[in-house]
Amino acid sequence: MDQDQTPERAFDRGGPSLADVGERALLRALREIAHAPAPGLIVASGDDAAVWSPEPGTDLAISQDALVEGVDFRRTWITPRRLGARALAVALSDLAGMGARPLWCTATLCAPSSTCFEDVLEIQRGLCAAARSAGCAVSGGDVSAIDGPLVIDISVGGTLGANAALRRDRGRPGDLVLVTGTLGRAAAGLRLLLDGGDDLSEQERAWVDAQLSPVARIAEGLQLVASGVRCGGDISDGLLVDLERITEMSACGAELWLDRLPVETALVSDFGAAWPDLAIGGGEDFELVATLPEPAVAALLESWPKELAPLTVVGRLVAGATLDVLDHEGGAQMPRPQTSSRHFS
Repeated sequence: MDQDQTPERAFDRGGPSLADVGERALLRALREIAHAPAPGLIVASGDDAAVWSPEPGTDLAISQDALVEGVDFRRTWITPRRLGARALAVALSDLAGMGARPLWCTATLCAPSSTCFEDVLEIQRGLCAAARSAGCAVSGGDVSAIDGPLVIDISVGGTLGANAALRRDRGRPGDLVLVTGTLGRAAAGLRLLLDGGDDLSEQERAWVDAQLSPVARIAEGLQLVASGVRCGGDISDGLLVDLERITEMSACGAELWLDRLPVETALVSDFGAAWPDLAIGGGEDFELVATLPEPAVAALLESWPKELAPLTVVGRLVAGATLDVLDHEGGAQMPRPQTSSRHFS
């Protein structure tokens, strides 16, 4: 049976522990699951380091992201295989936010020695299946015993045309602000999980899925770069936080228009006055935000491929240093929604 077709299991269903199996057998089993070659990958997993040769004339994008049990996930919410896929998607979103094409990743697992061996293999199966779907080879990594909860740390690398990256310092006053997809779904799902996640409607299950199984907007990032967009990033910490990073690095301000935000009607009806907290303050949508001079926006929207997540204009960069939320363009200033995605706050 193919590794991807084995039955999925929940955490802690028994079997030998990592202490029973040992590091050598664990690493061998992990390498057997991650058996996909990649263009330019000269030396894959098994040596002290992987060796990769990028194509001439391309820039290299590198990022890293970690999921920590108890902070970023709870094992009662998610299966190990789904967790592995989620860990990779979160890291790949950073490449999408740069407009890069992913090519390789490495994964480090820190776990107590009592962790079920099969749980770790399931995490690797989910990660590797997601990597194959993204055209991204799992080229190595590490394992370490710790006393604390599970930690999955992913490094990713990809390429893009020379000097073509989406950057946060390329915005200018007058640019329109655009986002991909729909906002607030993952934050709504997280609230439901924190409330117990029981007796969910079909709509509520979809929000939980948005939290547990995010999609990195790789194709959308590539399309933005191909369309000549040069300012952008991903929305991992919420539109307010990530747009604020753009304004800080571009030395300008911004305004967001609540009536333009792409949100589901059910989000507004179910969460009432709190819906902006989810839509622009909640985070983990892993959509993209970009800015573009207004005269170029119509052509971008007209040429945008229909199979990609839709683009929506949601605001404007302005002179100054503040980020204001208005009820509509030119309208009244609204209270700043709460943000809930920052660490150490």
